[in-house]
Amino acid sequence: LALLAALCVSLCSGESCLEPAITPSSYTTSDAVISSESVFIVEISLACRNGAQSVALYADVNGKQFPVTRGQDVGRYQVSWSVPHRQASSGRYEVKFFDEESYSTLRKAQRNNEDVGSIKPLFTVNVDHRGVWSGPWVSTEVVAAAIGILVYYLAFSAKGTIQA
Repeated sequence: LALLAALCVSLCSGESCLEPAITPSSYTTSDAVISSESVFIVEISLACRNGAQSVALYADVNGKQFPVTRGQDVGRYQVSWSVPHRQASSGRYEVKFFDEESYSTLRKAQRNNEDVGSIKPLFTVNVDHRGVWSGPWVSTEVVAAAIGILVYYLAFSAKGTIQA
């Protein structure tokens, strides 16, 4: 019975990854004109030395945890989150990835108000966010109106000079 319980626990839980090798890529929103929030997407290819393929991962960004989804391809994972543009300052964001064991340790430490800085992630990915562009300082309609008024003024002044 104990052997059956141990087998069930090992099959039900995700595999653990030894010596992970990752290839990360990331995307962040750069245009605030067409969106209301800044979106961050991190995709990784994960290869484990022990050949683990169905590793359950969790991500931590600035103390906030997110589930990591597994892609259709083996070893492909993705995590995404969004924040209002004003809260998404430009700079480097550190995304810490945890397996099930280290994630449960992290959650336990948070519940008990313990130091979470001592919990080592499986690996870390840095995401560079350049900030968002909010559009030109002066709208194109205002520039077009100002040019129109200037042309009208120059034409009216030239007409007055020619008639004089």
